[in-house]
Amino acid sequence: MKRICVITTSRADYGYLYWIMDGLQDSYNIGLQIISHANHQNYEEINDKFGRSLCRAAPVFSINDFGDFYFSCLNLLRNLKPDIFLCVGDRFETLAAATAALLLNIPIVHIHGGETTTGAFDDNIRNAITQMAQYHFTATKEHAEKIAIMLNLADYTDCINNVYYQWCSEEYIGSYTKYSDFKEVNIYNTGSPGLDWLHRTKLLSRQELQQYVSIDLNQPFIVACLHPETKELPETKRHADEFMKALEQLDEQILLIGSNIDPGNDIIYERVWRKHCDGKEIFRISNLDHIVYLSLLQYAEMMVGNSSSGIIESASFDLPSVSVGNRQAGRTRGSNVFDCLCETEAILTAIDRAREWNATVGKCENPYGNGDSSKKIIKILEEIP
Repeated sequence: MKRICVITTSRADYGYLYWIMDGLQDSYNIGLQIISHANHQNYEEINDKFGRSLCRAAPVFSINDFGDFYFSCLNLLRNLKPDIFLCVGDRFETLAAATAALLLNIPIVHIHGGETTTGAFDDNIRNAITQMAQYHFTATKEHAEKIAIMLNLADYTDCINNVYYQWCSEEYIGSYTKYSDFKEVNIYNTGSPGLDWLHRTKLLSRQELQQYVSIDLNQPFIVACLHPETKELPETKRHADEFMKALEQLDEQILLIGSNIDPGNDIIYERVWRKHCDGKEIFRISNLDHIVYLSLLQYAEMMVGNSSSGIIESASFDLPSVSVGNRQAGRTRGSNVFDCLCETEAILTAIDRAREWNATVGKCENPYGNGDSSKKIIKILEEIP
C-alpha cells in the first residue's frame, strides 16, 4: 500500500485538502497519513473525520514556532515513512514541513503552485516549495506554464515570452496543446480543490446559518477580512485604520472574520478586531467551519479585504469582491474582483464599482475550475508508482 502523508496547517488549507483526504482515505491502495499542528482551528473536526490517520505536531502561534514545528514534522516523517508528502499553498508552516520531507528524500506533491501574490512573503514560500516538489497540481493553465518556466524546462518553455506567457508562433501553439498538462514532467492543471465543496456538499440555508452568526441574515451584509501584508509590515497600522474607516461608512451589516497568524497579526487584532466603531456595529467572528463560511458567501452582498477566498471562491457565487492592497496582487482573478489601494476613499470607490458590476453584469466565470479537482488529483496519485 502506498503511504501518502498530508500536511494541514490552518483553516486556510484545510478547506482545500478536505476532499482530497476524504478520497485518499477511501482509496483501496493508499494509506492516508495526516500531520496537523496541535492548535489547528479545525483540529477536533479533523480528529472526528480522520482520527485514525492523524498525527499531532507541535503547536504554531507565530513565526517564532517555525523551528519547533520543523523539528516536530521531521520526527513524525521519520516514523511514518511515507512514500509521498502532499501539501498545498504557501504557509510558512507548510514550508517547515516540506523542508523536513525534502531532507528525508520523500517525494513532494505541491498543490496551488505557480501563483503570484506580490504583497506577501507567500510568493517566496510558494515558489520555494515548488522548487522542492516532484509533482505539481495547479489551479490554472497559466500557473502550470509558470512552473515550467521556474523549473527551467526548456523543451516546454522555449517559445514562452518572459513572464507574459505569450506564444511566439502559431505553429508552436498547435504543437503545444498536447503538453497542456506537462504530464511528462509531472505538472498537471487540475483546478482548485477548494471549489469541490460547491459540488460535493449541500450549502446551508439562511435558517440553518443563523445559529452560527449574530448578524441578521435576512438583511444585507458584507463579509470582510484583513490579513497583514507581510512585505509592507511598517504600513500595517495605517492599512488597518484605513480599512476600518471604510467599513464604518457602509450601510450594510459587516461580518468581520479574524485574520491569520502572519507577522503583523497583533496590529490587525488591536486596530481592527478590538476597535470600537462609533455609530456602526461590526460583528466579529474569529473562525468559521468551512461549510458555514461558504454558505455565508452565497447570501452576502459583497466581500471586502485581502483573503484569497475573495479571489478564488467568490467567483463561483458571482459575488463581487473588493481586493484591498497588494496581498493578492498578481493572482489570477475573475471579472467580479475589483482591486484598490488600502486607502479609505479608494476602498469606497472600489465598493461602488463592485455594486455597479453586481447590478449590471452580475455573472462571471471562475478561472479556477469547476469543482472536480480532487477526483483528478486522487486519480493521478493512485497512478504514481
